[in-house]
Amino acid sequence: MSLPAVAKKDFQDTVRSRGMVVLVALFSLLVAVFAYVIRPQGQADQFATELLLSAFVGPVLVTGLVPLVGVVVGYNAVSGERESGSLKLLLSLPHSRADVVFGKVAGRGAALALATLAGFLLPAIVLVATPVTFNAGSYLGYTVFAAALGVVFVAIAVGCSAAVATQQRALIAGITVYALFVLMWGLFTGRVIGAFGGPIEALPVSMGEIRTFLDVANPTAGVEVLANAFLADQLFSGDQVNQQISAVAMLLFWTLAPPLFGLLKFERDDL
Repeated sequence: MSLPAVAKKDFQDTVRSRGMVVLVALFSLLVAVFAYVIRPQGQADQFATELLLSAFVGPVLVTGLVPLVGVVVGYNAVSGERESGSLKLLLSLPHSRADVVFGKVAGRGAALALATLAGFLLPAIVLVATPVTFNAGSYLGYTVFAAALGVVFVAIAVGCSAAVATQQRALIAGITVYALFVLMWGLFTGRVIGAFGGPIEALPVSMGEIRTFLDVANPTAGVEVLANAFLADQLFSGDQVNQQISAVAMLLFWTLAPPLFGLLKFERDDL
């Protein structure tokens, strides 16, 4: 029961933190303002919830802000306690290092998921009060995908935190990952394909398939693919099933691989 105990404590501490409250309030306010500003004016045609989420809120706010909050929530999970000395006390209890790493992923990930769902409440009220075709099912489903994106980046940040000795290094690693996935992924994949064009063309797959894989290898793009398919009522159906399955696989990879890598490094460290 050690891992659940660590997860419970981290969940409670994260939910109660002033920084989390501020981040949730800021995110909720931005989404609400965005929804209000782009609403139809006067007697304009109804504006579907699905269009608002997939074309405006998702690409502009969710894929940019939620990963950043995930990094902020997770970067000091292990390294912060290591610097303060409280990690030795934690490990003196019947907790293994694996309990600590994955307990913190579970606790902080759950806290951010709950905060994300809470952050979408005010925008929902705004949408209900404006002349939109408000689909509660689509809206709630989209918030689940947004929360999942936050959990993935918490896992990445906690993995970085476990792999290094200081909060500063963990933050630099987390911000680097954020910059790669959110800001520079298109440039990165373009250079990869350009550099290895010959070898890739020799493989028994098309260039389009390689590009599709590189797209969904980015967790932000993977969540976008799944969320947009859900909003279009085409989740795991139609001609994009393979792409969606690949997106799910990569999201699971990014949720598990960084904490495992961080744990391997953490296990070898002398505290």
